[in-house]
Amino acid sequence: MSQFLSGQLGIFLMCIAGGIIISLLYDIFRALRKSIKTADIVTYIEDIIFWILVGGFLIYLIFILNDGNIRFFIFVGLILGGILYHFTLSKFFMKITVKIFTFLKKILLAPIRLIFKLNKKIGYFICINVQNMTKFLKKFPKITKNKKKVSNEKGI
Repeated sequence: MSQFLSGQLGIFLMCIAGGIIISLLYDIFRALRKSIKTADIVTYIEDIIFWILVGGFLIYLIFILNDGNIRFFIFVGLILGGILYHFTLSKFFMKITVKIFTFLKKILLAPIRLIFKLNKKIGYFICINVQNMTKFLKKFPKITKNKKKVSNEKGI
């Protein structure tokens, strides 16, 4: 096999690997979406950022592998790599990744939830005590009125 063909075959195989990497990153992205729910606008922004990063990766890959020359077989290799990954490892990888992200979400959010529960209990305690104090003061309206009359008579 000539050096030209072996070089082109190597580039083709690297493009297949690049397609697998892009599909793997997309599955990580999908797993994050399944484990952390976000608003639609955030999802759109995430999509734009993802595709900008993938575009940068593809430009880098083409410049490194083929000195910036765009060939049809590069895109065939990328698509073939994505298809191979999708039909072989994608389901398995997604299940594991979603479980990992869900577990991490629970671990990272547990202290935050604890703080909110503690603040809620403290706020509830303060509200109950304020309500009890106002009820207590309402039982003695004459005492507060007499103090006002006495202070007004003295000229204070």
